[in-house]
Amino acid sequence: MDLSVFWELVESTGEAASPCDRTKLLVERLGQLPLEEVLEFQLRLDEVRAPLDTRATVAVAKLVAPGRLSDDALWYFHAWLVGLGQDAYRQAVDDPDTLADHPEFGRLAALPEREVPGWEQLDYCAADAWEALTGNEDGLEEAMLAQGHDSPLVADPAGEPWTAEQTATRLPKLTALFAEAA
Repeated sequence: MDLSVFWELVESTGEAASPCDRTKLLVERLGQLPLEEVLEFQLRLDEVRAPLDTRATVAVAKLVAPGRLSDDALWYFHAWLVGLGQDAYRQAVDDPDTLADHPEFGRLAALPEREVPGWEQLDYCAADAWEALTGNEDGLEEAMLAQGHDSPLVADPAGEPWTAEQTATRLPKLTALFAEAA
């Protein structure tokens, strides 16, 4: 599965009414593919997540929902960014400040109380599809390990955390968007 097919699958679920419905739809679509493609979907997911594991993404998440950011919340935030689709993903990787113009960030800024958005279930879609196809609960993990791939389980951004001043300098539009909402 190349990245274009990966993105087609992720984006094709965007019309679902809720994250739960979106997850079910993605598992269903993955379950219609050969096992090798299910494995490839998980490999592509791991591949696209890696460039999001940065201090910039941490800063974006902290602007969205100020306060302590857990490792799990950051990991699920990465999945949520992937779920926004390829265009938003490219923005998050290449120039995260441009996310200030994305409708989802405007929606988040308008909320009176905010938590870091996430799509935890995205992590389990390929494994659930694999299990539905084979009956083997651990089959996807075993297949990935057989290829020498061990999926990361948490975010681990390198470098020192950004100060509020660094965030304001590097992400001025997002800083302004969420400052206005505070």
